[in-house]
Amino acid sequence: MTNYELKITISQRLRKTNDMKEQENINKSDYIVIPNPIYDVVFKYLMEDNESAKIILSTLINTKIKKLTFEPVSHSEKIKDDETDKIIRLFHLDFTAVIEKPNGEEELIMIELQKANRAGDIFRFKRYICSNFQKEIEKEVINPKTKAIQKIKVPIKLVPIFILNFRVENEVNDLIIHTRRIKTGLFTGKQLQKESEFIDHLGFDTWVFQLPNLKKFKLDDYKGDEYRTKLYYLLKLFDQKSRKKTDKHRLVVLRKLFPDFLERVIRRLKAADADNPDLEEQMHIEDDYLEELNQKNNEIAFFRTQYQLSAKKLKEKDKVLKEKDKVLKEKDKVLEEKNKVLSENKKKLESSNEIILQYAKTLKDLGKTSAEIMELTQLSENEVNKL
Repeated sequence: MTNYELKITISQRLRKTNDMKEQENINKSDYIVIPNPIYDVVFKYLMEDNESAKIILSTLINTKIKKLTFEPVSHSEKIKDDETDKIIRLFHLDFTAVIEKPNGEEELIMIELQKANRAGDIFRFKRYICSNFQKEIEKEVINPKTKAIQKIKVPIKLVPIFILNFRVENEVNDLIIHTRRIKTGLFTGKQLQKESEFIDHLGFDTWVFQLPNLKKFKLDDYKGDEYRTKLYYLLKLFDQKSRKKTDKHRLVVLRKLFPDFLERVIRRLKAADADNPDLEEQMHIEDDYLEELNQKNNEIAFFRTQYQLSAKKLKEKDKVLKEKDKVLKEKDKVLEEKNKVLSENKKKLESSNEIILQYAKTLKDLGKTSAEIMELTQLSENEVNKL
């Protein structure tokens, strides 16, 4: 290669390197870094912004929310761990919302939002739902007789939402599992289409979001479906595949991927670091807690396995003992039968001896000699002499 050709090659390589750097800078500018909303401290900060919460909740349940009120008094539940004396905080958010129903009417509901990074005890979720299910509100009604306005207490419709960073089913592997109440007449087989205040307040619909299943779906599959398209965009903000390689507390997301309706939510997430100087420390605390909880769960699983193995061995030993006991019972039964036969034979023998002795006495009374009696009865001389 001549010096001229070498210069050309070096120039081409430098140009290519500069183009790659320029392209890299362009690519970097297309991305934004946001705190990971899977962490409680980030998610709580996000949902405390009323407009962001309204966008998120209305998108999740596909319902127009006209007014939303955050209920901070019931945002967490404390449970004391008796073994470590530590306080475990379970993350909950409660909202009261005025929604617009399909027929245009307004309805006041209570939205209970629970987010979990790892599988927990379902009884804790049930306990929290039960406490909210019993809540009531005051409603103004007109007395039909006096026409006076009076206040009465009525139940409030509950809508539980679970955002889970783990799967709870592997049958359909869907992103969302939505349970719907169906009111059916048993004899007619017909479904009730109209609302029934009595029946409708005895149950509730549930929304379960399985974030790990997000990777199974593509946006192109749902073009034209406004609800699922908006939902897909929203949940992409929680996609853990977007975590930074060097920092799991941050997500790197492609800004142009998200439509304008999420602008408020993204701005709120970007502001989390500035408004919370100790945000990073709080996320580390969550990591430590989850790691400790995971370790404890592993220990419980280990001891449960050991217990199951011990129980299995005890069950096997118990089976062997039962088999031995069965054999012994059968042997006892055989011995009992033998003893019964011996006892009967003994009685027969004793009865035969009595007959022979009586016969010998009769022979003696008839004047037979001892020798003759011994010959006829096979008794010994000593037995004959005792007669």
